[in-house]
Formats: sequence, structure tokens, C-alpha cells
Amino acid sequence: MMAIVLLLTLVGSGALLFITVKYYWGERGRPPLTGDQRRLQKEEEMRLRERQIEYARENPVRTRKPNFWDNSKVK
Repeated sequence: MMAIVLLLTLVGSGALLFITVKYYWGERGRPPLTGDQRRLQKEEEMRLRERQIEYARENPVRTRKPNFWDNSKVK
């Protein structure tokens, strides 16, 4: 009985370790970012977001004409 508990504990711990290592250093490629890296990533995201907002301001979405039967292009 004790051997079964020990075996299951080791198998569970090994599975947890395997999943943790695979998640952090496996297909993702690297562990979580540190404080400075997170700050730099956030700044880059904010710069890209500013560019998106500016582009949206300069190129607004053109809606369709309210008349369903009018298929001419909106200018």
C-alpha cells in the first residue's frame, strides 16, 4: 500500500515538473519576462497602439449609405 502511494506521488510530481518545464522553456521558447523586459514590452505595445489610433484617425471607417438599393461607392 505504501509503495503505491509513493509511486503515485512520484509520478504526479514528475508530471507536474515536466509540464512546468515544458510550459516555461518548451514551445514558448523562454521563461516569463523580468521587470525591465516587461516595461520595455509595454512601452513597445503602447507605441504600436498610438500608431494604430493615429492610422484610424487619418483613415476613418466608411459606412454604407442608408439607402439599401443605392449600390454606388461611398466617397
